[in-house]
Amino acid sequence: MFEVLAPHFGLEPSDYGRTFRSKDEVFRIVAINPNRPKYPISAERVSDGRGFKFHPDNVVMYLQSSGT
Repeated sequence: MFEVLAPHFGLEPSDYGRTFRSKDEVFRIVAINPNRPKYPISAERVSDGRGFKFHPDNVVMYLQSSGT
């Protein structure tokens, strides 16, 4: 499902599982939930697996700046 939804949120299908840094913490993209229009990107904090929600514009920016 991620592969189908990713382009609608400015992501690539290959971004599933990619990591990015936000506020000195590393997160891994795990899902897209289109039922959450403001924060549809689900990610888990790598250090402890805790789930977080992100705005797609922020995730795209973090991915571009991280280069991972």
